[in-house]
Amino acid sequence: MFRLIFDYVKQHKWLYLLVAVTLIIYDATLLVPTQIIQRMVDTLASQGLTESRLVQDMTVLFLVTLLNYAMAFIWHLKLFQASVNFKFEMQQRAFRKMVVMRTPFYEKFRSGDIMTRFSTDVDGLMEMVGYGLMIVVYSGGMLAFIIPTMFLIDWKISFWAILPMLAMTVCIFFIGRKQDQAIEENRDAVAALNTEVLEVVEGIRVTRAYSKKASQEAKFQEKTRRLAQGGNRITSLQSLYNPLATVFLALSNAAVLLLGAQALQNGDLSLGQVIALQLYVSSLLEPFWTLADFILVYQTGKTSFEKLQELIDTGDDLEVDGSRAIAELASITFKDYSFSYPQAERASISDINWTLTAGQTVGIVGKTGSGKTTLVRQLLRQYPVGQGEFVINGQPVLEIERASIEEKIGYVPQEHILFSKSVGENIALGKLDSSPEDIEQAIATAAFTKDLERMSDGLETMIGERGVSISGGQKQRISIARAFLREPDLLILDDSLSAVDARTERQIIQNIQKERAGKTNVIVTHRLSAVNHADWVLVLDEGRIVEEGRPADLLAQEGWYYEQYQRQQSQEGGEE
Repeated sequence: MFRLIFDYVKQHKWLYLLVAVTLIIYDATLLVPTQIIQRMVDTLASQGLTESRLVQDMTVLFLVTLLNYAMAFIWHLKLFQASVNFKFEMQQRAFRKMVVMRTPFYEKFRSGDIMTRFSTDVDGLMEMVGYGLMIVVYSGGMLAFIIPTMFLIDWKISFWAILPMLAMTVCIFFIGRKQDQAIEENRDAVAALNTEVLEVVEGIRVTRAYSKKASQEAKFQEKTRRLAQGGNRITSLQSLYNPLATVFLALSNAAVLLLGAQALQNGDLSLGQVIALQLYVSSLLEPFWTLADFILVYQTGKTSFEKLQELIDTGDDLEVDGSRAIAELASITFKDYSFSYPQAERASISDINWTLTAGQTVGIVGKTGSGKTTLVRQLLRQYPVGQGEFVINGQPVLEIERASIEEKIGYVPQEHILFSKSVGENIALGKLDSSPEDIEQAIATAAFTKDLERMSDGLETMIGERGVSISGGQKQRISIARAFLREPDLLILDDSLSAVDARTERQIIQNIQKERAGKTNVIVTHRLSAVNHADWVLVLDEGRIVEEGRPADLLAQEGWYYEQYQRQQSQEGGEE
């Protein structure tokens, strides 16, 4: 953590030098009012105060106050501006890491935990850079100026006056340790609560459908009750600080008064010096207090740094990215290829031998859990490469830049990934520099034109969080339109027509045949009608290719494909 802070301070050395200089001037000017009061009291006691001397002292006091205020404004503004910029840089650094991470990374962190690290932990580290550095320089400077000045007046009185302050610092340290533990527990509770809220929002329809509103509310109330209890514990510990300060400041003042009165009686000190010691002791309360507070800030910052560093250091277990860029996807070949998900007991796909050539439309079918999605995910490079050969354009996939592959693929997953934006903005994500005509064409290809006309604001219609305000079929077609807009070399539809009716499916398939003639398409589906036009069809079972060929050839083999085709034909005939 200190290395990170040091590097940031070094990067902005002139700014922090300005902060240090203004803080030193600020701390030094804090001594002047007490010294003026000391001199005025002694002058009054000797009845030597004159009008010119009074005007002179008041003028100096006024000018020093202005200087003190100006220095305080500068160091406070610049120091905390720098801490906000530090927070921004840390969030940018973490965000840049997350957007390039693949799926295994997100399997290691829950969404609520990531949100907490982005907010609470970044704020904790920012406080260390802002408030923590302020304590070190500001409080350290005050102690460096005030304590020597007190010892020059009378070292014995100063020693006994400072002892209670040191005792207060030790007490605050131990209270701070307990408070830090309570804050850490509270932080984990907030992360868990964030995760649950996100899950409830995402699954609100299921919650309502199963009448789980009452139970969800009860669970939420219980968690918030525990969170409130944790907050009360933190507050109860914080409430000990002010009484401690009052008690120990009173002890310090008592030591100055008792010993000062004796020194005054013996003629060792003047009245002004005793009063000055009293004022200096009161001034010591804040630096000693903040030094004790620094321990808590440091512990919180250290924990926050570890959480953030874990997020930044954790990888997605993928291999080092390749260095070769490709201009097109001419061919993709799997030879004796097998793949297992992390921590899976057995391979999800095994002994895959398949070549996808440019311009082909390939269908991938099979029963649920047969490995269809796992196979197409290999093309997206979201997981480490499995066993066997995986070659693109005759080159091992590990030698090719992942971004070079991604930019040539349009992918529509099973789950509908939509954002809380308008319909038009969601579609335009496929190609940010697209024209209105391009978007209109993509919408037509996805058979979404009529649905869009029925929407209140057309393309400007807001679809809510994850598309909560539209139907499943509309979500799928918005996702398909987004992929069409990209005009990719390879279009992958991963069971993306499951929520549309047979008529709409036929229309989309016809549009694909027309608009993407001569381009590469992979269609994963349970409906064989979606792939009866394909150039080649793979039938998967338990992760293996058990049948493959042209649709007509597979029907002639009278295997799984033939049986499923007959079953679906009879069902469609019954529905008609």
